[in-house]
Amino acid sequence: MRLDALTRILDHQGPFASALMDVSRTTEDARQQLELRGRAARAELAAAGAPHAVAEEVVRRLLEPTGKPGETARFVVAGRDGVLVDETLPHWSGREVLTWGPLPDTTAWLAYQEAAVPVLVVLADHLGADLHQCAAWGREPTTVHTVDGSTENLSKVPDGGWAMADLQRRTDEVWRFNARAVVAEVERLAGSEPPLIVLAGDPRARHDVRAGLPPHVAEHVVEAEHGSRAGGASNEAFLRETDAAVRRAVDERRRRAVERLEEHLGRHYAVAVGLAEVLDMTVQAGVETVVLDEVRAAHRTVRPADYPYLPLPDGVRVALVVRSDLLVLAAAAATGAEAVFTAPSLLPDDGVAALLRWDRPPR
Repeated sequence: MRLDALTRILDHQGPFASALMDVSRTTEDARQQLELRGRAARAELAAAGAPHAVAEEVVRRLLEPTGKPGETARFVVAGRDGVLVDETLPHWSGREVLTWGPLPDTTAWLAYQEAAVPVLVVLADHLGADLHQCAAWGREPTTVHTVDGSTENLSKVPDGGWAMADLQRRTDEVWRFNARAVVAEVERLAGSEPPLIVLAGDPRARHDVRAGLPPHVAEHVVEAEHGSRAGGASNEAFLRETDAAVRRAVDERRRRAVERLEEHLGRHYAVAVGLAEVLDMTVQAGVETVVLDEVRAAHRTVRPADYPYLPLPDGVRVALVVRSDLLVLAAAAATGAEAVFTAPSLLPDDGVAALLRWDRPPR
């Protein structure tokens, strides 16, 4: 994923208060528990050096109702310029964050964002389709687009001689005509970078739609056995299929990054392994993609003074030590690099490696 969101934060002067907290209200005493945790968070930020006004504003944002059902977290970053990030994270799970320091503590938030998958759901039948467009499946609301084609001769009739055969041929043509209208809308919504497309509904309609899509769009299509456009239909099984397709898409994205890393390691080119080597290559703006095990990297620290030429904010340079994951991501963001959050066994103990922008000579 690109690190533009981190770059925008780093455009502001630190230090930063960062808080990622479970703010679910799924129990009767949730409000009281949140208030207690808010008091503790306020005290912890103050003890770490955060100004009173900054700590107060962060906690106030954390305690505001989100309006989201189920498991939900809230992520807030604030500094002397005010609140820089305030986002709710539906269906979040993981470690909580509460820090005050020269760099924003964004690793868990960025890993959550990296797992977001844009999805276009197509529920097709012989008349047309309902298309549900979502920027992040399960996290963002969907926008519904409807295609309704011709209804003339829409239904086939039992075999009854030549006249009936002619009517059935016309019905087939209407079905194909309606499918072409759906295909045109799918192409329009998919754009130049097609999302994951989940195609469900009537089997014949699915076939006609998929067959009509150009190859660069069709390769992003996953068919679901469940799901219907009919009003009142239960789509629970379909939602489970879509959730599974999204998980596979995330896993596939990470698998491709790990395969590239493995290939480069085997050929000893265009790769940096370990914290020191990755930071050295970042100084040269040579990092294309950071591969980061957020757990292992968060348990290491680094002295910014050891890397005086890293593109870092001034407030970071004077810090004695900072967490290695925060430093690597900040430096990567400053040089336009991307990041993948995964934990393959081939990573070194410090949990950091990188794919480079140019080939390096064999060792």
